Amino acid sequence: MAAAAGGTHPARPRSIVVPIMTHPRSPGLVPVLTFGAVAFLVACLSILDMFLPRPYDGVILDPDRSELVVRAVAPGSGAAAAGLQPGDRIAGVGREVVRSASDVAQLLQRHHVGERVPYLLERDGGLLERDVQLGPRQLGTASYLYACFSGFLFFFIGLYVLLQRPDEPQGGPSRVFFTLCTLFLLFLVCRLRPASYSWIDGVVLTTGTLSLLVLPAAFLHFFLVFPRRLKLTLAGAAAPGEGSGGRFLRAAERFVNSSPNFFRLLYLLPPLFYVVTLLIGLVFAVHIRVVSGAPISNWVLMGDYLVLGLLALLGSLLRAEEGRERRQIATVFVGTVAGVTPFLVLGVVLPSLLRTDRFLFWGEVPLTLIPLTFAYAIVRFQFFDIRIIVRKSLLYTLATAVVAGIYGLGIAASTLLFSGSSPYFPLLLALAVLAIFDPLRRRLQEPVDRFFFREVYDARRAVEEVSAAVVREFSIDGLEALLATRLSEIMHLEWAALHVREGKVMVSRTAPPPLARELPAGALVIEELARLDEPVRPGVLEPFKTLDPDSRRLLEQLAALGARLLVPLRTRGQLHAVLSLGPKRSEEEFGQDDLQLVRTLANQGAVALENARLLRDRTRQVELEKELEIARRVQFSLIPATLPAPPGWQVAARCVPARQVGGDFYDALAGNGDGSVALVVGDVSGKSVPGAMVMVAAREVLHTAALGGATPAQIFEIANQRLYTPGRRMFVALAYLLVSAGGSGSYVLAGQPTPLLRRASGEVEELPSPLHRLPVGALREASWDLLDFALRPGDTVLLYSDGLTDARTPDGEPFGDERVAAILARGDGDPAAVVDGMLREVEAFTLGGEPYDDITLVAVRWSGGRP
Repeated sequence: MAAAAGGTHPARPRSIVVPIMTHPRSPGLVPVLTFGAVAFLVACLSILDMFLPRPYDGVILDPDRSELVVRAVAPGSGAAAAGLQPGDRIAGVGREVVRSASDVAQLLQRHHVGERVPYLLERDGGLLERDVQLGPRQLGTASYLYACFSGFLFFFIGLYVLLQRPDEPQGGPSRVFFTLCTLFLLFLVCRLRPASYSWIDGVVLTTGTLSLLVLPAAFLHFFLVFPRRLKLTLAGAAAPGEGSGGRFLRAAERFVNSSPNFFRLLYLLPPLFYVVTLLIGLVFAVHIRVVSGAPISNWVLMGDYLVLGLLALLGSLLRAEEGRERRQIATVFVGTVAGVTPFLVLGVVLPSLLRTDRFLFWGEVPLTLIPLTFAYAIVRFQFFDIRIIVRKSLLYTLATAVVAGIYGLGIAASTLLFSGSSPYFPLLLALAVLAIFDPLRRRLQEPVDRFFFREVYDARRAVEEVSAAVVREFSIDGLEALLATRLSEIMHLEWAALHVREGKVMVSRTAPPPLARELPAGALVIEELARLDEPVRPGVLEPFKTLDPDSRRLLEQLAALGARLLVPLRTRGQLHAVLSLGPKRSEEEFGQDDLQLVRTLANQGAVALENARLLRDRTRQVELEKELEIARRVQFSLIPATLPAPPGWQVAARCVPARQVGGDFYDALAGNGDGSVALVVGDVSGKSVPGAMVMVAAREVLHTAALGGATPAQIFEIANQRLYTPGRRMFVALAYLLVSAGGSGSYVLAGQPTPLLRRASGEVEELPSPLHRLPVGALREASWDLLDFALRPGDTVLLYSDGLTDARTPDGEPFGDERVAAILARGDGDPAAVVDGMLREVEAFTLGGEPYDDITLVAVRWSGGRP
């Protein structure tokens, strides 16, 4: 004999996005797994009890009655042949009184299949006896097998989700989800089974009834915490003079949103309803209508829980961000509504109104949509952030098999239809099929990729797009936008920042506050990243906080922003940039696919940054060379090729810049109007283009003052006023030599070396050094001394800049004053020979290397009679 069981209410689970990473098992995981293991064993015990070979009478008992009342009779069974009817009460079996299903079970075990056993029945107030022939047990039906399949589908999906998130805290979404799936297993397998006479029957049905009471609470609990705790608003902002109703709503809102006792009350309410309802029936002798083991009041409460769970899921869907999270929740919402709604109608509403559960099975059929929807969401959208690795080769093989099957059916159909045609027709058809088979199979691969590997597919396409853009981008600013902004869009990050190395600092245009736009490249954290080849989590670098203030400041800023990864971009051991990645908008952690994506872009970005930097440096060099060439032309166009000389004087001059554009110059100024000529040698503080510009300015000032008839002292004062600029370290060292007819002259020194005098006899000496000789433009107020000299025929005076004596060998030895004097003494005093010979000696001394400083030489010789 057996009795049919009632149904219960389904609950719909919901997912959360969490990373797939290996973590140690949390201690709180043991009770959850223990509960799952016990439930699994009870479910297996129930199935085993259904299919064990035992004597079977064909009676289906009413599980909602304490007495042995026949609910239905299996067609073709011994009970049907004996005339047992629904409503009969079994009073005895085998001429022994029975009071419970266990009594019947013990008595039937004494008999064998095929025996006839007398049954004492109570019908319409009278007693009658019927002989029932025992047949083989057949309690397990197709509908029960479907319920078992659905229950185990729930269980294994919940178990898989739980094992993927072992480190989640107690009460987290994955643990509630597993509890919900386990309760579905117990309900579908243990509560929806036909009742039997075995001792197992009581244990299993009682377990199923308990799961029926707790399942709706778990359903609502899950959708209140997934993907994050749903906050309910029951009252507006507090207002002065608020009434007791407003205070009550505010207290209720705090209890629902914050108190851990809320969920305890949620689980306690259904069993409390169950107990109270049964007590009312006992105390007041009221008949309580029971459907599938639970009073009607519990079924109504279950319906309320399920509706509230669906409303919570809808609220999460409306609040979800656009993108993968919303698609995940939308998929689960559709599957949950499709699975729960029929159950609410056929398993709750109709049993409450019609007082029958014969439609319950059809309400249970759509429940399978719930686990199937979760499985689809996991595969398609990485629901719960679970990335199932579905091998493409398997999917491609299945796609190929489908296409091959279609082609095979097509060939078979064509052969049957055209069997009387040409004998070559099957061969031609087969060749045609082979010709289009492979192209069609290849066309199916891209839809397979898009459907089953959507996130990976999109990420791959995005990486290809960024990779192509990186190859075409040669500016550092453009690469920063690609590697930070575009990567943030691809991975759905809250922020990303790229700090590019520029000398002693790391500079970023994309760093969000409070992350500094400039980071010291010498910080220990940066130096540590320069040694790493892999992305690193900021927590790994925490020990550097105590070693370096800059590192502590940087790590604190990253922690404030919730940074998840620091990615060094380096090539050949050189750090070019550091990529900082913030959290994902979905709150999930970085998985292996994410890390691989970051590594790929980081490697490409490092090479691109190195190329961009080389190109930038080369471009700057080319631009500078162009500027220098222009400035060189300007400079040498202003330096006269020859200098004028009064009668009886010989003059020669040369200027050799240390760089393409130097700061030295020489020139001739107007004299006193008596035929005298003033020669000047200048040395600007600064080289290259700035030095050349100051040189031009100094030359113009000197010419303007000389043409105005100013004395040498006035010329220097005017030049000093014009060239002095506060805060700018630019000045001009000048040597002024005025030569007149008769071999006499005067000179002024402003920061230049003292001129050398070579006598016609070959002796070399310095002219007297003036007391005041500050460079022009060094101070706002300054004065200079004008000294006179007189030459004899054959005497030579050499003016030179300090670049002559500062010229150095590759070993750093200076040319020096003594060597200048010795070379000057060796010659015959001819100005051109002196200048050329001195430059040749310098070139030989420096081994042809680039001059250390500009070298300017002006030599004058008096060859006339005595004055």
